[in-house]
Amino acid sequence: MTLHGQSKKEIAEALPRAIKTALLSYQRFTAEEASEDAKSFKAHHDACKVAIAHIELLIKLTQWVGEDAAREGVDDALMSQMIASAQEIQRYEDKYANKE
Repeated sequence: MTLHGQSKKEIAEALPRAIKTALLSYQRFTAEEASEDAKSFKAHHDACKVAIAHIELLIKLTQWVGEDAAREGVDDALMSQMIASAQEIQRYEDKYANKE
């Protein structure tokens, strides 16, 4: 396996946990009440946007490793888990991200 292939494999193996951790963190943070004062409210919403950007990056990485993961030895179960995680995040984002 090439260094590039090994890197993709390692990223693919780490992604499901990273996505789950990022999503749970985002859910906990957004469940907190934003402060009433404008500065704190803006900071809270800016932090939410940063979290969404992080999750989107993880989804893009999932797509990147998925391009040739089968050729590089990432098993079907792992790829299925990554795809399911990405789809769950997309559904959550569709439901909550645009409600600002």
